[in-house]
This record gives sequence, structure tokens and C-alpha cells, in this order.
Amino acid sequence: MNDVIVDPVCGIELEKNLATSYKFKNDKVYYFCCDGCRKIFIRKPKKWIKRSDRK
Repeated sequence: MNDVIVDPVCGIELEKNLATSYKFKNDKVYYFCCDGCRKIFIRKPKKWIKRSDRK
């Protein structure tokens, strides 16, 4: 079974191999369910990083 990730923008859980990824500062990689969530994250990454850290 593949690793399960949580999209930091919409909160959906999905298998890591099905996700879109984006490398951010300090080489941290974030995973998204679709390119739309990735684009939202890129516009205001600090907002979504704080949200994903709370989960």
C-alpha cells in the first residue's frame, strides 16, 4: 500500500503516487490532489503551511 497524504489546501486524503507535488523552501515537499490546489498554495504558501501544521 502507498503512503497516504493530506492535501494542505482542501484537506483531501489520497495516495502519494496519485498526488501532484511542489517543492517549497528548505526542500520541503507538499502534495496536492490537483494542480488547482497546488496553484492556490503557491499564491499564499504561508497561509496553507500554518494550516497543515495544525493537523
